[in-house]
Amino acid sequence: MTVDGAYRPVDLEGFDFTVTGGVGTLVIDRPEKRNAISRPMWRSLPEIIAGVDADDSIGALVITGAAGHFSAGSDIADLNVPLGDFWELNSTAEAAVADARTTTIAAITGNCVGGGTEIAAACDIRIGAPGSIFGVTAAKLGLVYPPGPTRRLSTVLGDAWARYLLVTASIVKFDQMRELGFFHEVTETPLAAAQALGERVVGLSRLSQIGSKAVLAGELGENRGGGDGAVLTPPQWLDEAYQDEIARGQEAFFAKRPPEFGFTGTDWAGE
Repeated sequence: MTVDGAYRPVDLEGFDFTVTGGVGTLVIDRPEKRNAISRPMWRSLPEIIAGVDADDSIGALVITGAAGHFSAGSDIADLNVPLGDFWELNSTAEAAVADARTTTIAAITGNCVGGGTEIAAACDIRIGAPGSIFGVTAAKLGLVYPPGPTRRLSTVLGDAWARYLLVTASIVKFDQMRELGFFHEVTETPLAAAQALGERVVGLSRLSQIGSKAVLAGELGENRGGGDGAVLTPPQWLDEAYQDEIARGQEAFFAKRPPEFGFTGTDWAGE
């Protein structure tokens, strides 16, 4: 179901998608396989993310799994393909999540293994339930994970623990992942918490959110000078957008009311 005429993906085989309060929820929905992701599902994920990004009525996207599990990762029955095919398919799908303009929130319960752990790592925010388990078990299958998702996991967990997961194929329990800082929030009801956080995100400046993600990804900002105190020159369109957005933010602040920001995701012009 959708509300307010929001985006509805064309190909939802293996997924479910709803929008409530400006927050999209994408459910990985193959409970008979603990939400293992098939090749057609990996292939459709970038299109789904692109459609969400193009819909200004959606300000946050929650990714979760059906029936008490996040995802068991790639469907093992689909792995008998050339490694290059696997790399391209998975890298493209996970990069779509990591590079989404829309803020992404993983709501995690149960099994979050293999590609499930990688998708969660690609999200901006992770909310986990006690009892959830994690791991990248490629070494049990003779599989080599793609470079992009592997390095992203290292960025989130640190090189030492990424190496541990990859070379030992260990299943890591919730408490260990919590100690490693994998979660931003812990709750028995991660989906409800993700919805509430998503609605909060919707009320904030889209310009600030997309701009911050672009800066962190190295996609925004021209460094003229180098080193500490370097001069950074934003593109003209961004400066103009900022002038409007900051005026709205200041007006709301001094009036002691919620801001009404005007910048939309489709207004983003890039570098």
